[in-house]
Amino acid sequence: MAKKAKKSNNFKWILALVAIFAAIIFYQTGHPPERSPAQPEPGYNLEKTGAGVVLDFTATAAKVHTAVDSGLTNAKLTPKEVKEAKREVPRKGVEGVIRWHTRSMLVVLPENVSPEGLEQALTPFVASAGGKVIGTEPDTYNGAPAVRIDVGIKDILNSEPLTLVTDRIYIVKDKGVLPAKPKAEARQGDMAIVIDDFGYTREPIAGFADMGRPITFSVLPYRQYSNEAAARALSAGHLVMLHLPLEPLSTAEEVEPTVIRVEMSDEDIRQTVDKAIASIPGLKGVNNHQGSKATADRRVMKTVLSVIKAHNLFFIDSRTNGKTVAAEVSRQLGLRTGENELFLDNSSDVELIKKQLRKAVDMAHKNGNVTVIGHARPNTVIAVRDMIPEMEAAGIRLVYADQLVR
Repeated sequence: MAKKAKKSNNFKWILALVAIFAAIIFYQTGHPPERSPAQPEPGYNLEKTGAGVVLDFTATAAKVHTAVDSGLTNAKLTPKEVKEAKREVPRKGVEGVIRWHTRSMLVVLPENVSPEGLEQALTPFVASAGGKVIGTEPDTYNGAPAVRIDVGIKDILNSEPLTLVTDRIYIVKDKGVLPAKPKAEARQGDMAIVIDDFGYTREPIAGFADMGRPITFSVLPYRQYSNEAAARALSAGHLVMLHLPLEPLSTAEEVEPTVIRVEMSDEDIRQTVDKAIASIPGLKGVNNHQGSKATADRRVMKTVLSVIKAHNLFFIDSRTNGKTVAAEVSRQLGLRTGENELFLDNSSDVELIKKQLRKAVDMAHKNGNVTVIGHARPNTVIAVRDMIPEMEAAGIRLVYADQLVR
């Protein structure tokens, strides 16, 4: 009996040591040491970096792409105008990013096939690759009515649901509904899209740099990704501006480390503007970040704009305050000057951003050109990219901001 009790105690000690070892592994990595055979393998590759943990879903996305292609082939459909992009978003609540690959494509359905029928045909192929048909909803493609099927990856990460769209399939019923690409002589207006707030995060940089159309990068000084944004923009041939922080009406809105404030002396303002300009490589112009209080102060703006003129840069008034005198003073000093005419993304909803872009198209038709401002955010990347065919079909030429200043 004594021997049995001793063996039992030894077994308990072994179990306790195993439990302690597993707990240490879990505490250090955030993951159990092994998954049981009954648990599915994660759909991502994990990579630890100095900036946190990267969860890379690219391999799973590739499997979903292949499954979508197989489903379309089985339905005897060939996708058209396929566009591909790499995506990256910050992780919620922890350091690191999530990466994956996306595609968008056009599919022309014959009359005897419905979007619902195609969704049902794709579902088993996508499921076999570990993906999911996320949903179907009305949309537009090149200005024509379309139905969009979203396919992607659904997972649970840190006890929260995660959805990544890998394939966007735009469906139209007949080629005839797609408007022809406009001829050069049919152009009806120019549009400059200025994207503010580069520097906060890395993800939108590549999306806008790889847009394939003129995008004006307005980069904040002294932020973690400021130089990376400017360098990537310049290497892609885009125009770079300084997004100069000026004092807002509400101090609660002020988050930048260095801000031009109305109580600063002229000399302090000059030195602050000089340093901000020197911090961004390759810039050609300046617009104001916030500044609803400072842009209404004539002395402050005269001092700021005098420095900008000395550097032979142009200026765009972001018009964050209806009482702004920035553009007026800029023209009085002889600077090439422009003004923001519409903010694109006061809402982060993709469809509402598209609605603003359509409004900008109407403004360009009416006035011959328009300068608009958006922000370096993932949904703004999506909306602008998706709207380019529709805008160009409407006769809009995208240009850099310096082409519209006067």
